[in-house]
Amino acid sequence: MFSTVGSIQQEVKPHDQYQVEIKLDYELLAGRQTRYTVETYIFAPRTLGVSAESYSKSDFYRDVQNYIRLKTPAMLLRDFTESPTSPLTALKQLIDQPNWVNDPNVLPQLHTMFKLLAAMLNSAIREHLVHTNSRIEEMGQNGKVHLVVDTLVEEFLNETELISNQFREMFATFNLPHVAESALSGYQLTDESISILVEEGLIELFQIVDVYSKKSNRPDFRTRISDRVDDETKHRRHHGYFSLLNVEDENETYLYRASVLKKYASSVLFLSADISKDGRRLTQLSNAAAAGIAMIFATLVAFYFQSQYGTFTLPVFTALVVGYMFKDRIKEAGRDIFSQRLQSFLHDRRIVIRTQDGVKLGYLKEKVAFVAESQVPGQVLLKRDRDQFSKIDSDGREENIIRHSKEIVLYADAFKSIFGDMVQITGINDILRYDVRAYLNKMAEPVQERDYLEDGELRSILCHKVYHLNIVSRYRTVRPQKAKIHSRIRLVLDRTGIKRMETIA
Repeated sequence: MFSTVGSIQQEVKPHDQYQVEIKLDYELLAGRQTRYTVETYIFAPRTLGVSAESYSKSDFYRDVQNYIRLKTPAMLLRDFTESPTSPLTALKQLIDQPNWVNDPNVLPQLHTMFKLLAAMLNSAIREHLVHTNSRIEEMGQNGKVHLVVDTLVEEFLNETELISNQFREMFATFNLPHVAESALSGYQLTDESISILVEEGLIELFQIVDVYSKKSNRPDFRTRISDRVDDETKHRRHHGYFSLLNVEDENETYLYRASVLKKYASSVLFLSADISKDGRRLTQLSNAAAAGIAMIFATLVAFYFQSQYGTFTLPVFTALVVGYMFKDRIKEAGRDIFSQRLQSFLHDRRIVIRTQDGVKLGYLKEKVAFVAESQVPGQVLLKRDRDQFSKIDSDGREENIIRHSKEIVLYADAFKSIFGDMVQITGINDILRYDVRAYLNKMAEPVQERDYLEDGELRSILCHKVYHLNIVSRYRTVRPQKAKIHSRIRLVLDRTGIKRMETIA
């Protein structure tokens, strides 16, 4: 599910059998700082047994994986060969410099542009296919959808061929004895990555052509796409790349290399995240204040009894023991009181967002807690829209509700220096993967048999036992200020994991 909420784009999808992935794109807005708040409410039936007593904060953070990276710079396919800000253009300019081989500053720039080219091309191909599918949906079955499809297929074929050819013309430059081995290695990794990306895009286009292309154009498109796929396979085989599909093989090597190449390309966009406990100094100060108050009490008791009964007397001895006992209790009670007060505005974790070379881009603070229904904003409850069956499923009581809140602050000026004037960064991606296995432990068997009558005969049928986990997200742009936006998804679970995900309008 993909949606745009103000200046935040949200994409939610099952990552695998046990994990749901929530991807948020935070856009850099006008001004020195951009500040967002995100609240996610998880509504769980009580029958699942996930409560504050059984599911601690550390359990929640154990089940969460967080990845923060730069938003992939957007570029149309045609711009890769035409735009002066294209990484393909930047590569040409780098190797056109005199004596570039001996310039120590060129090599790291080459690796950055190699990775950016593969990452941006991956994004451009995906966006082109998404645009093609969305245009098909918009045109519907009015008989003219083939006009749009044929144009977009033609553009994909022409532009990806131009990109591939221009990049492969550089092979002779990098395949020389005096060129650093790492430069040739980076070129080859990018070349293999581009070949796989183009081939995957062509195969998806082949399926679109089979259904939506004009009948008279369909045979030509099928032939051209098939020839291009064959060319890509031959190219990888000729250069010794092992990412080749084989019908008689399990193709472990293909999947492994494709996965590694994806990580290689996206590594240029990943950011460093320094995680620490939020408010450590305030916590230490509050603990010290509690200890100080307790010590004042014990000291006053000691001074008073010494002034009344002398220094070495039984009443003074008794007072010192009692004072020490109460001092210890006062200190612990004070720590609890201060801790509760601090928790209302402190977060569990503070994550400083930096580039790989240490430039601070902003920070993210988050906290999680079980909350009562009375603590949930009315608009969130309205979006949850709990019906009679949901209430019965929780034994007529409130659902167990987890609130996960984030505050994100981004420094716009810091982003301008990442890739210089070559590539403009417009925001960051915050990718959260949440493991739902904690909710599966107390579920019933996923498949149950039920008897029924049909035409006077007793028959049996298999029924699937599922549970609903409702997730409502609340987004708000604090600086510059914008209205709150709410969205809701429903995870349909059984004992084996995620069965499906539903978007609730």
